[in-house]
Amino acid sequence: MAHNEYYTYKESPINGDIMMSVQVFDIIAKEVINEDKDVSLDTSKGFSINGSKRLVNARIDDNNVTITLHIKVKYGVKVTRKVKDLQKAIAAAVKDMCNVDVKSIDINVESIEF
Repeated sequence: MAHNEYYTYKESPINGDIMMSVQVFDIIAKEVINEDKDVSLDTSKGFSINGSKRLVNARIDDNNVTITLHIKVKYGVKVTRKVKDLQKAIAAAVKDMCNVDVKSIDINVESIEF
């Protein structure tokens, strides 16, 4: 189901507001995950259907961005360190590309990949 939420960026009162779809934040998070060889999105749950859990879910509440991811980690990787590094990388990518500070990035490690 498509999101109809937008982040409103009010930098220039003269030119009006800039609105970014919540899907922009989904795509950025997915790209950061795809660039890391030690983790991947947990696709074992199948495709996103109405009422099911999505692999990457960005939400905007009161103009605050929250991102939730479901991943699997390769065996032998230090999970807490990897998750903290991913949180920092996703936050930095969103800040760099959109000039938006992410309120929180929740990463659920669903499984270990052997």
